[in-house]
Amino acid sequence: MNNYLVVYNDYVIITHAAGCTYKMPYNNKVSFMKENTYKVHIFLTIILLIISTPIVCSAGINGIGINAMEVTPQPAEPGGDVTLKIRVTNEGVEKIEDFSVKIDVKYPFYLKSESKNFENKRTLSVGSYVDNIYYLTVDPNAISGIYPIEFDIYVNDVVLNPSDSNIYVQVVGKPDLTIKADVIDNIAPGDTFPLKISVNNIGTGVAKNVKVISESESILILGSNIELIDQIMPAETSQVESSFIAKNDLDPDAHQFPITLRYIDELGANHTSTYNIGINILNRADIGIQSIKVNPTRITPLDEVHIAGIIENTGNGAAEQVVVELENEDKSYKSFIGQLRSDDDSPFYFDIDPGSAGKKDLNITIHYTDDFGSHRIQQSIPMEVERPKTNIILIIVLLIAIAIPVAYIIFKRRRGENGEQ
Repeated sequence: MNNYLVVYNDYVIITHAAGCTYKMPYNNKVSFMKENTYKVHIFLTIILLIISTPIVCSAGINGIGINAMEVTPQPAEPGGDVTLKIRVTNEGVEKIEDFSVKIDVKYPFYLKSESKNFENKRTLSVGSYVDNIYYLTVDPNAISGIYPIEFDIYVNDVVLNPSDSNIYVQVVGKPDLTIKADVIDNIAPGDTFPLKISVNNIGTGVAKNVKVISESESILILGSNIELIDQIMPAETSQVESSFIAKNDLDPDAHQFPITLRYIDELGANHTSTYNIGINILNRADIGIQSIKVNPTRITPLDEVHIAGIIENTGNGAAEQVVVELENEDKSYKSFIGQLRSDDDSPFYFDIDPGSAGKKDLNITIHYTDDFGSHRIQQSIPMEVERPKTNIILIIVLLIAIAIPVAYIIFKRRRGENGEQ
């Protein structure tokens, strides 16, 4: 393996054949007149480092070791403190002089303090070690995971990067599940409806074996009352959808029904939370004609037709502004009922002119309102208007023919009697 040299604006990186990497900072902001002299200085410094590389590299790779002696607590919790004790050991064959260790703390950790300042240069004899304790805190919003804490080792102001100088700390958060349900509109007692429930993990830990349970006695779930979700990661949302039915005896009003979440966290602890979902149960009327009678049974254009019927409300809510309207040819008749409560009925009557002879349909329309708005229910009644019989007409004509002269004779007699007097 060859040696490699890379010169950047602010630092120089040297990679030795033995696997060591060195990072040497420098400032390249020099005047034009001193530029050549500065480049010569850099070149000589690099040559000197390359010549001394085998000794330093041997100490860095085979001599210095960093081990975690204590990580407390383990696992750590978001928002909690972590105590980290490390040990730097000289496992090589030569004394290491002018070495220092710098901790590189990255999210989700923050350094509060340390027992010794390892950034100060010191000497470490062969077989000896030195300990340091770091006091850190974990970001309260950190999610579960294994996070590295990096250490940089400096020897003679050169950074050595051993194969793995990191200490790994496990952070285990706590799940926190909430639910959000779709808006439930236009539901009446006895209605079935689908409901989509979103389960959101706003916590910092993984929720496992999540059970979404419906425990309402008035809003019943169709099928199993438990929906299962394998796991929900932090900041993730899972959805379940089920069908529900509102009981027939549920009073129209604002109601709430509970949904319970049961789950475990990464450490096996059980969690339970219950949320109420709001639903507005509305009045829904169901109006229809229970019975209807038409008299006479045989109708002619000379008859007056009497229609009597009963309408009923088989719905769970009251019907308001109930009106029964009948239309025959170009004539319209109305019967005003008003309010009709659930399970109530009411009579209606019409006396109509049958109109011209022939078969026809009487159109009956029921108008009413409930919590769902205005409604119209239509129904047709077949009716046949017969033509008058011929003998009946002749009898009527004959009676008229007889009545006219008789009336005239009676009129003449009475007038004569009045004249004699």
